[in-house]
Amino acid sequence: MIITNLTEQMMYNILMETIKENFDKEQEFRETSMDYYEGINLQQDLKKYFDSDSLSQIPPAYLNLTKNIIDRRCLVYQEQPMRHTDEKYLDHIGDFDSSMKEFEKLVYLLGTEALYTYWSEDKQKLMYRPIHFFTPFFRPNEDDPFMVMWQVESQLQARSDDAQFMVWSRSTEDMPGKHFMISSKGKITSVVEGDLNPFGDVIPINFGHRSFMTRDFMRAGAEDIIDANRSINIMLTEMALSSRFQLGQPTISGIDTEARIQFGQDKALILPEGASFNYVTPNANIGAMKESIKFLIDSVSQANNVKMNWTSGQAESGLSKKMSQLDLMDSLRSDVEQIYRPFEREQFKIAQRVLEVSGGINISDEFSVDFQERSAPMSQDEELKYYEWAFQNNLESRQSYLRKKNPDLKEEEILDIVQQIDEEAPQEVKPTGSILDQLGR
Repeated sequence: MIITNLTEQMMYNILMETIKENFDKEQEFRETSMDYYEGINLQQDLKKYFDSDSLSQIPPAYLNLTKNIIDRRCLVYQEQPMRHTDEKYLDHIGDFDSSMKEFEKLVYLLGTEALYTYWSEDKQKLMYRPIHFFTPFFRPNEDDPFMVMWQVESQLQARSDDAQFMVWSRSTEDMPGKHFMISSKGKITSVVEGDLNPFGDVIPINFGHRSFMTRDFMRAGAEDIIDANRSINIMLTEMALSSRFQLGQPTISGIDTEARIQFGQDKALILPEGASFNYVTPNANIGAMKESIKFLIDSVSQANNVKMNWTSGQAESGLSKKMSQLDLMDSLRSDVEQIYRPFEREQFKIAQRVLEVSGGINISDEFSVDFQERSAPMSQDEELKYYEWAFQNNLESRQSYLRKKNPDLKEEEILDIVQQIDEEAPQEVKPTGSILDQLGR
């Protein structure tokens, strides 16, 4: 929503209008996307494609393809990036990398995701909360929102009679930045004194976008994966129904009466003259249905630069894996430069202001980030040959080997391990000849 001339009363009216008319509608697709990613609440979505009698025969069949593809696709934060900045920032950054692993997946799923950053006085660290359901507000000719509103309750309380919404806005030429809560009944609840944003022209919310802006601030998400997942769930349910009916449907012909007939292995079935009884099975090709499902999975996976590993007895070398994942590696490099390097710079500015205002910690403006290059894993034999060659040519050391194998090890721990190996290694056997023999007379 674009807002021109802004006053406090106008802002409250716009927020209430959004809550009453647009909030639920705007968030409907995002809720469905989250359901498919988590693999929950899918029965109602599937029931639209079956009558009630069909689903009384079997439970619906689900495949969590959405999460599978997105987890394989989102690997930028699989390895922790190296940040070159003030040590005080690194000391108080908290579980940022852990939060970003999930945030990256949500950006790919939803198209646009928000990350709220705040200071924990108890932990003396920055804390992070992803925001899935939010509404941005814009000033004319501005691409970034000056105000954001989101509902503070969980989805279970999303339809409560008096839902609460959090509001953050930055300072503009019309009015100072605001921070308060507003209910669906219009009640304002103060969060800070004077309802003023303590960070001034900064709102502590950063946005991750899956792609460049073409038309709207809210980018397209993983609709193709979700639609494919829905189709596969329908096909799996149909296949389950077909499998059940392969046992046969009992039919009786030549009887006009509506008398109740009981079936069972221990019951004799007496039919009148001219009547017949048999089992009818559907002419369904289960194998073809399985191949159709596999084709659909492969198609949507390849469209997202992901390769599915179907059961195969043939081993694949590291070089073969690397060649098959070239498109994925290119996509990850693109994600780094288009999405996450700019995101990290903006996140640093937000964290810098939050640390200064809420934590009383001033950090310098120096900041850069290096993302780890992804590579296909080597086989055990390939790894052995590589390190043997690298050690011989002084390109690797025992310390560098240990750092790669266990990035969580501290330098002191690495030195202790190397020292222990040296102490436990067998000592070189000393020559036993006479001194003259040893001198080589």
